Amino acid sequence: MDDARDAVHRVHGPDGPRVWSHLLQAAGLTGQEPDAFERMLRLMASADPTTRLCATALQIRASSYGHLAAAHSSLRSHSG
Repeated sequence: MDDARDAVHRVHGPDGPRVWSHLLQAAGLTGQEPDAFERMLRLMASADPTTRLCATALQIRASSYGHLAAAHSSLRSHSG
């Protein structure tokens, strides 16, 4: 969630805090929920074009991390 917030603030500039607050409110989140990332990404993906782009970038990043972690785990299990 911190990465999502930072991305929204960065791309929206001075309007970032307002956009982030609106996204949290629309999602019914406080921003402190440990499992809220996927929920926030879905909401961001249906928002304005700039926020949609942030959602896409964050999804690519999260997916890449997941694939790399799985590959690392697979390699470790085969090398032992």
